[in-house]
Amino acid sequence: MNNTGNYLTFSLGELAFGITATDVLELNNSLEVTVVPKSPPTVHGIANLRGQIVPAINMYARLGLKNISGRRETISIILKCDGILIAVMVDKVGEIIPLEEDTFEPPPNNFSPMARDLVLGVHKLPDRLLLILDYTKILTGIAMPTAQRAGLLANAPN
Repeated sequence: MNNTGNYLTFSLGELAFGITATDVLELNNSLEVTVVPKSPPTVHGIANLRGQIVPAINMYARLGLKNISGRRETISIILKCDGILIAVMVDKVGEIIPLEEDTFEPPPNNFSPMARDLVLGVHKLPDRLLLILDYTKILTGIAMPTAQRAGLLANAPN
């Protein structure tokens, strides 16, 4: 995967993340999420996005982080992952910034296995470290019942 290009930045607590800007379908700050009983901790719930049922992913849980800031994820980044629209729940969205290969380093070895699965590497910026996520792996390892996954795939746009 190329580590240069334009990245949408967002935060979870004090951590800064980036995702390839061209992979973002939309930002939504008014998505109403319905909690689904017995869903895994990484699935915050589901939402109706213009008639599409969309799983809302709790990125704190997905990355194995504790929400010590007390902030509540308030913005959804809508992505298409494995043919499924998903809402990635984050604290706040920043700007779109261009990044070059010379600031990129692979992820440190001390990352948890859960985070290592999602983090491609780190861009060293003058004012912060930006963790770059591989959005294609967000659903990997999330135990969704087969029927639920099949239903979501059936609702996926072509």
